[in-house]
Amino acid sequence: MTNVLIRDFQSFQTSVPLLLEEVGLKNKIKGWEKIILKPNLTTNRKPPCTTPVELVEEVVKFIQTIGAEIVIAEGSGGCDTQKAFRDLGYQDLAEKYNLKLVDLNREERIEKENTQALVLKRVKLPKIIFEGFLINLPVLKEHNEAVVTCAMKNLFGLYLNQKVSSIFGWWNKSELHHFGVHESIHDLNLYVKSHFILVDASVGQKGNEITGYPCQPPLGKLIAGFDAKEIDKICANLLGHKIEEVEYLNL
Repeated sequence: MTNVLIRDFQSFQTSVPLLLEEVGLKNKIKGWEKIILKPNLTTNRKPPCTTPVELVEEVVKFIQTIGAEIVIAEGSGGCDTQKAFRDLGYQDLAEKYNLKLVDLNREERIEKENTQALVLKRVKLPKIIFEGFLINLPVLKEHNEAVVTCAMKNLFGLYLNQKVSSIFGWWNKSELHHFGVHESIHDLNLYVKSHFILVDASVGQKGNEITGYPCQPPLGKLIAGFDAKEIDKICANLLGHKIEEVEYLNL
């Protein structure tokens, strides 16, 4: 588990810029015309269920000087994405910094194919996600099926059901549960590379991914790096889980 930085959390305003400076993010994004920020807004519940808008604002402030277009992109699963943007402060953030908000559930999709995929041999993904430097901004939580949801599972927001499910029809990512959560996490990360990951573990959530409860005491960490799987291994340990428990980390 290398090339991952774990730093104590003081405040988003203090800790985020220091961490981004330490990892040399500006050098990594230099030359890119579009920077895509992907938070976890699976529903419109407040943090720690979702990525705090205050963290995202500090990332925006840090990278806006390079002159690239900054896009905040999400495809919510438990509510309409636009509602999540409004209720969680992302609409206000976009207006403040003149950013583009993209609802991945409504974006143009392109078909991808990968013979190494376990269950998603062929999949339609948002075209825009391949057009820029992808900064993955998950929040660290336990998950009913995946055990842990962090950087790798945050790519579920890119998926959209291809047909209405009679079993899980209430959630627009439900096919992935039918195919297998661990296998789907593995496959989505074959198709899409997170170029940089910053995990909010300032609090953390136990119990489950939606109606769980804040960690007591709070985890008090921010985790950053360029390898989603290595980050998820560390994050699993932070929540008290062995890597062997988390199937997708062993596929």
